[in-house]
Amino acid sequence: MNYVVWALVAMVCYSFAFLFMKIAMRGLPTFTVMPIAVLTLAVGATTVAALFGEWSVPSVTSRSVGFAVAAGVCLAGAVVGYFRALSTGPVSVVVPIFGMFLVGGALLGVVVLGEGITVKKALGIGFGAVAIVLIAT
Repeated sequence: MNYVVWALVAMVCYSFAFLFMKIAMRGLPTFTVMPIAVLTLAVGATTVAALFGEWSVPSVTSRSVGFAVAAGVCLAGAVVGYFRALSTGPVSVVVPIFGMFLVGGALLGVVVLGEGITVKKALGIGFGAVAIVLIAT
C-alpha cells in the first residue's frame, strides 16, 4: 500500500479511537483507559512490525534510538494531554484542537527537515489552521 492509503487508514482509525476513548471514559477513569489503550497500541505495533519484517533490536547507543525515545516522550505527553482533555471536554472541541498537530507537523517538516513549501501547501496549512479554529470554537 502507498502512503496515501496508509494515511487514510490512520485517519479512519484515529476517528474511531477518539469515539471509543470517550465512551470508555464513561465507565472507567481516564488514567485507566489510557494505559489499556497504549498497551494495546504497543502490542499491535510490535505485531505489525514483526509481520512486515521490520522489527529489529537496535543498539541502544544508536542516534536513531535516541530520536525514537524522544518521539516516545513526545507521544506520552500527547497521549496524557489528549486523554485528560477528552475526559473533561467535548469530543467536538477536543479533537479539532488536538488535530492542530497536523499544522504543527507540516510546519516542522518544512522548517526543521527542509521539506519543500509551495504556495498551495502554505495555503493548505493556513486553511487547515483556520478550519480547526472554526470547528473548535
